[in-house]
Amino acid sequence: MVYYETKVSYSKEVGDGKFQSVKEAYLVRALSYADAETRILEQVSVYSHDGLPECDIKKVKYVDVFRTDNPNADKFYKAKVIYTTFDGDGENMREKKVANLYLVQAWDIKSALQLLEKNLVGTASDYSIHTISETLILDFYDFAIADINDAKP
Repeated sequence: MVYYETKVSYSKEVGDGKFQSVKEAYLVRALSYADAETRILEQVSVYSHDGLPECDIKKVKYVDVFRTDNPNADKFYKAKVIYTTFDGDGENMREKKVANLYLVQAWDIKSALQLLEKNLVGTASDYSIHTISETLILDFYDFAIADINDAKP
């Protein structure tokens, strides 16, 4: 499974019968670009006033997405975590640093940091949280086994 960041442009009703062009970002976990496009268009086309939305998709290298049940947690934060490992043995041992990206759903940056640390407890390698920044992602659509079963003829 791969994570895809999708940016969808469409005309959306904003109230009082008025429509506005919007560009919204979503994260989709899917099998392929085509699968990601199908799934995100399925989600947002019901809100589109003028037909099928335009979709821009790119693969992103998130290792995992940490979600919360808190209904107030309406933001997504990108966290870069640097793991320190050792490669080789004896005199040839070298320190190696590996960067991983995570997406964290939270209310604010402080709660994002707390949720990230909670999920990283017990990791085998030493790590440091390099950066946490708010993203424009509005929602995350995960992949489920039911999606495969629904696709079968």
